[in-house]
Amino acid sequence: MKIRTRFTLLFSVIVGVILFFFSFSIYYLSENYRQNDFHSRLHDRGIVKLKLFLSVKDSNTTFSNPEIDDNEFHTINQEAFAFFDHNRMLLYHDKNATIPSQIIVSKITSENPYLSNKNNIESIGFTYNFNNNKYYVVSSGYDKHGMSYIDNLKQILFFRGFVLMLVIFISGWLYAGRFLKPISNIVQQASKINYSNMYQRLNSSNSNDEIGQLTTTFNKMLERLEKSFNAQKRFVSNASHELRNPLTAINGQIDVALMKERENEEYKKVLHTISKDIKNIRTLINNLLELANNDEVLIQHFEDIRIDEILWEVREEILKINPEYSISIHFENLLDNDNFLICKGDKKLLETAFLNVIDNACKFSENKTVEVKIISTKSNIILHFIDQGIGMPDSFLNQIFEPFARGSNTIGIQGNGIGLSLVYRIIKLHSGKIFIRSQVDKGTDVEIVLPNIS
Repeated sequence: MKIRTRFTLLFSVIVGVILFFFSFSIYYLSENYRQNDFHSRLHDRGIVKLKLFLSVKDSNTTFSNPEIDDNEFHTINQEAFAFFDHNRMLLYHDKNATIPSQIIVSKITSENPYLSNKNNIESIGFTYNFNNNKYYVVSSGYDKHGMSYIDNLKQILFFRGFVLMLVIFISGWLYAGRFLKPISNIVQQASKINYSNMYQRLNSSNSNDEIGQLTTTFNKMLERLEKSFNAQKRFVSNASHELRNPLTAINGQIDVALMKERENEEYKKVLHTISKDIKNIRTLINNLLELANNDEVLIQHFEDIRIDEILWEVREEILKINPEYSISIHFENLLDNDNFLICKGDKKLLETAFLNVIDNACKFSENKTVEVKIISTKSNIILHFIDQGIGMPDSFLNQIFEPFARGSNTIGIQGNGIGLSLVYRIIKLHSGKIFIRSQVDKGTDVEIVLPNIS
């Protein structure tokens, strides 16, 4: 069921219930007023008839129930009276009326009058003191005018209520359509957006209401999706390019080597070059796999790790491969408690992150030197990787953590641009922060902040 239909039905039910209770209240109050008014008239006419009966009785004349002067509009149909003395003995009753039983008369008290309604003939029994005598009066009749008014009121409430419900349903349907029109427009606009026009955004006439807020939120989501989609396209394109280049180089070297017979030293040289290219491809693939791993899977391997020990191990590993590098590690503001140098994390991932940062610092420096500072605080472990290399342009710092992003001044230097994006993800995975301060031809300071277990 569509929202418009549900809204219309719900609106009609709510208003219909309110209208029903309102109409019932009018009917109930009108009927209650009619009864009270009619009982009051029966009470007053009963007293008048009793006094007239007693006056005629005292004059020893025959009481023939003469008509009381009254407005014809207030005439009571099928009017009948019965009078009883203080012993509840019958004094008089109309010949065309049924004599009230003694049970009914016994129910009449000074505090509570007797009321009954049988076949639309309403009766009231009450006591009245006259000339120091107590009398019991039972007045009955049919309220023709009042019943006619109530019947007419019921017809009005029923038929006009039906018409009103029809008007309410139509109004609800039109109102729901007008109310949901902005949402329909959003649906139509959103259905036209696909991978080829993700730059398009939804339009909203009013940005202050809930629909406008929904449109703004959806546009922000589209903006994030567009950035992710473009980043993914660039990632695939760059990954293909980075994998294709070494494979092409390997294929070319093999083809050249097979063109003619060569000396063993030449074959060794070719194989050495191919081995180096394969290692680069393997490193690239491993980095890509690390980027593709699920964070939840990686977090499962977290344990207590001492940061300085990892740095020393990474230093030793790098120097084995690149003995020309110079890596110095020293402490600043070292606290007594060893827990200030321990964090929760994955040893392999942190080794990968530190290896990439140190390798970049040495690779992009003429003197192949990097200085590592370890600073411990009561809540964090702060690491500074400082080099005196070529630095990074300011325009590149905004996209430094995007995969395959490389600065304009790195042309001719081996690399694929995945390292820092991988470092950024690993540090974020360890609830840490990374800051990079760099100036062209002056060097770079990479600051990594990791929470310790304290």
